[in-house]
Amino acid sequence: MTLKNKEIDSRLVAILLGITSTLSCASEYIAPPMVNIPQGKFMMGSNSGDASSKPMHEVSVESFQMGKYPVTVAEFRKFIEDTGFEIASDCKDKLDRNWLSSPRDIGTARWDKNRYLKSEYQPVNCMNYREAQAYADWIAGKTGVPYRLATEQEFEYAMKANTTSRYFWGDDLSMTQACEYGNFADQSGEYFPNEQFGASYVGFVGYANCDDGEPYLSIVGLYRPNPFGLYDMTGNISQIIGSCYYEGYAKRSIREMDLDQCEYISHRGTSWHFPPQPHADRGRFKKEGWSPGGLMGFRLAADGHRKQVHDSTIKFEMALAEAQAKRLSNRVDIPKAPQKVQLVAVEDSLYKLRWQPVNDPRVIGYEVYQSKSPYSYMLSGYYKEHYKKIKDVDSNVDTINLQLDADEASFLLVTKVKGLTSLPSETAIIRQEKQLKIPGRLDMQESTQLENVRLVYRKATKDKPELYYMSGFNHLLKQPTLSARFNVNVATSGWYTLHYKGTSSQNGVFFKVWQGNRLAGEVEFNEDVDDTSSNRHRVYLVAGESPLQITVMREGFDYWALGWITFTPLES
Repeated sequence: MTLKNKEIDSRLVAILLGITSTLSCASEYIAPPMVNIPQGKFMMGSNSGDASSKPMHEVSVESFQMGKYPVTVAEFRKFIEDTGFEIASDCKDKLDRNWLSSPRDIGTARWDKNRYLKSEYQPVNCMNYREAQAYADWIAGKTGVPYRLATEQEFEYAMKANTTSRYFWGDDLSMTQACEYGNFADQSGEYFPNEQFGASYVGFVGYANCDDGEPYLSIVGLYRPNPFGLYDMTGNISQIIGSCYYEGYAKRSIREMDLDQCEYISHRGTSWHFPPQPHADRGRFKKEGWSPGGLMGFRLAADGHRKQVHDSTIKFEMALAEAQAKRLSNRVDIPKAPQKVQLVAVEDSLYKLRWQPVNDPRVIGYEVYQSKSPYSYMLSGYYKEHYKKIKDVDSNVDTINLQLDADEASFLLVTKVKGLTSLPSETAIIRQEKQLKIPGRLDMQESTQLENVRLVYRKATKDKPELYYMSGFNHLLKQPTLSARFNVNVATSGWYTLHYKGTSSQNGVFFKVWQGNRLAGEVEFNEDVDDTSSNRHRVYLVAGESPLQITVMREGFDYWALGWITFTPLES
């Protein structure tokens, strides 16, 4: 840590010797480390994605201070000890194979008793607006500095820090750099919940193509700061804002802007549970009535600039640095997965499975997994639900023989070190591509290629048949095109009635049907219409063998599913 002047340096010596008279004051509260943010202008919002972030517009911001870190458990504990402020034990920290509970569920945890709490130097979580505001008022009264929650304009300006890229560290479209700058859903975030709960990001929100070393909430300041010197502005904990949430920037009523009247407040900066999101991303939370979430914290702001640094701040940052160093020295790195996995036919039903060994002195071997069904490689969720282990091999082995009776199978490998394995490798597949006939039905598991999407499997029950369906979760500003491709043979050129089984949280255009590069039709969803039997959709198809593609592109938040599609000749 760099100390900027002799005055601070002398106080640090006093603290180390334990003789400064300000220690009694420091024991009552911790003055938060703050960063002076210059005044400036920036483009706020986005012209694409979720409607709540539109339109992009210029905003001017006066100089202010922003907390260097989110408020930590250690800081918040001083507030509780001093005031006896009552906080309910209704925070939601539940984790299972389906991840987290909904905002309307009632939890049993709280800020000092929850499954994420491992250090006093983590961001305090399980927060709501009332508690964050109460803390800001208390620390302002203790220090004489008018601390408050940041406005949305200030937060986005401070997060972007005069950058114009997708993230403050660059566009990073492949998400390989994000783990240097924040704690996100990543490789550790996929591996440890896999092993502990059977939870997986595969086919859900996805995860960054890197490893930040933390599966859940982490100590603040472990990653690189943004250009303004602020840590954890995105990732780790989602942060409560001192602004009302309103839909979009174009029209804002007095009620929507009045904190005494509005129903929802904003929160910014994604948490450890999501991959990086563009900095215009917004969230909302009920100011009153919703139980606090285990992903929710806050940081402070204050008007103007200050140069003074309080003794308690120096002592806090010293203790934080020690906690950071201890965590980094004890953190476990998961090994890399085997690369260049290939399945090569030798003769008849004999195959060779080959891979590139992992260059890691910890490696003690590899595990080989085979699919439980022909569709395993397309399915969402924890890979061990869809694959079974068939072989353990030594670390010096990079090829094995496989005798296969089936003509459709897929294989994964994982690297073994003491006490850990890697995430699974890329899939090695043998599959016979089928040609589907139209008129007829397209089942999603018969797709020859899925892009940016996975399948979900529903077992048969007494009243429902077995079903594979394509499913997607869109998080606000992300809007990738998702697609499924089929090999089809259309019997006759002409108009066909299209029925489908699917659902969405948005009405309007749901998916498009393409025959080759020709748009055959657009299909809508309406929650009041049963499109398994309605006759409102029709497409024109040309006779012959050709690829048929289904594409889905959603703007804003959406959770959708698509099971099957049928094509019936339209009677003339």
